[in-house]
Amino acid sequence: MKKSNLPIAIIGLGKTGLSIAKYFYRNNQKFTAYDTRKNLIFTDEIKKYIKIEDVVLGEIKNNFILQHDNFIISPGVNLDKKIIEEIKNNNKNIQTDIDIFNESGDKKVICITGSNGKTTVTSIVEHILNMIGKKSKAGGNIGLPALELLYEDYEYYILELSSFQLEMTKKIKAVSSVITNITPDHLDRHKTFKNYINIKHKIFDNTKNIIINRSDKNIKKSNYSFKYTFGADSPQDENSFGINNLNGVNYIYQGSKKILNEHDTKLIGYHNLVNICSALAIIKSLGLNIKKSIESIKYFEILEHRMENFHNENNIRWINDSKATNVEATISAVNSLKNNVILLMGGRSKTDDYAELNKAISGKVNYLILFGESKDLLFKKINSVENTIRVKDINSAVIKAKYLSKIISEKSENKISIILSPACSSYDSFSSYEERGNFFMKCVLNSNGIINDK
Repeated sequence: MKKSNLPIAIIGLGKTGLSIAKYFYRNNQKFTAYDTRKNLIFTDEIKKYIKIEDVVLGEIKNNFILQHDNFIISPGVNLDKKIIEEIKNNNKNIQTDIDIFNESGDKKVICITGSNGKTTVTSIVEHILNMIGKKSKAGGNIGLPALELLYEDYEYYILELSSFQLEMTKKIKAVSSVITNITPDHLDRHKTFKNYINIKHKIFDNTKNIIINRSDKNIKKSNYSFKYTFGADSPQDENSFGINNLNGVNYIYQGSKKILNEHDTKLIGYHNLVNICSALAIIKSLGLNIKKSIESIKYFEILEHRMENFHNENNIRWINDSKATNVEATISAVNSLKNNVILLMGGRSKTDDYAELNKAISGKVNYLILFGESKDLLFKKINSVENTIRVKDINSAVIKAKYLSKIISEKSENKISIILSPACSSYDSFSSYEERGNFFMKCVLNSNGIINDK
């Protein structure tokens, strides 16, 4: 951070912004917090670390630049590019909480990013490390903000990083880093897919062990020196992990060695086998015991809001996949299911390209129920499901799905899967995918399917 007598500017007072304020408060550094929300509620947690007179609400304008030398920007804040350029032109310093974390001292840090699967891989790695006796904690885009990890000593610090976090971050020093995969996402903010790809690759810039997904054409393999790999194909050596199918059963392999039967895990779907391969490649890069790691994976529970089979009744299983906020995540979800599927989809669209999703659900989905802000767009773009229905919201979708499941059950004795896998963000009606998923489960578990509050 740049030396200065001026207070630090914290931009954004969400969960990450508050963690930054807490960090500077505990380190006796002066700061001013800015938030574009005029109606920000000053919670007890905010008042604990920030004086009300040190908070500025409303539109952020250029005239605040001369009042600070250091600007710490939260990942959820999409600051006007003119202001960013003005800060740089005035020889000021822009950082993120990840930069501050990096400056806090030498630590064994594992970094994980990707369009899909990063939360699952992060959680698996955290689970394995703790199960084999390595005290570890995950943070960043998952659970705790990165700076919250600094208040306790861990052997390994695991950071899940989003493109929003990577975009403004200058430097991330890690012992091992992985990009799970790269598919178009958040282009409303990053503008081009090429720019999004480059942002994701920043995670490799200061990494000792780079772990490569062999199967992903968007990961720049030729640009880096790497030893450890994973993928959906057959692995080549003991430093690589992959999948082979034997007599209709998928197995995870380390090189030529079969190490895990898909039925020995609690995770649903082929994509989760790839996620396990990614996690094992990380463990291998750390020089830790793979055999013990495999045993610990057998006890790993399914994550909330990601292919979460939360209710089973009358041969019907309800699956909460609210974390599927893009097309590729929904494709993976549908591919992991057999026939007799009712798919609930909608929210705020991130794209207008639904061609691959159209193909994936054709012949697999019996009924497609569309809801939310994007329901009309989706209705125009997706034509591969004959029985496509538009409803107002998730509550209406649940009521309709319950009715349609009875029609399917009259024609088939096979299990019916009703899945919320939106392929869209939650921001048309909810503050997060977690809130959306919880509301969906609440609707399902309500005896009559009618709920009036979120």
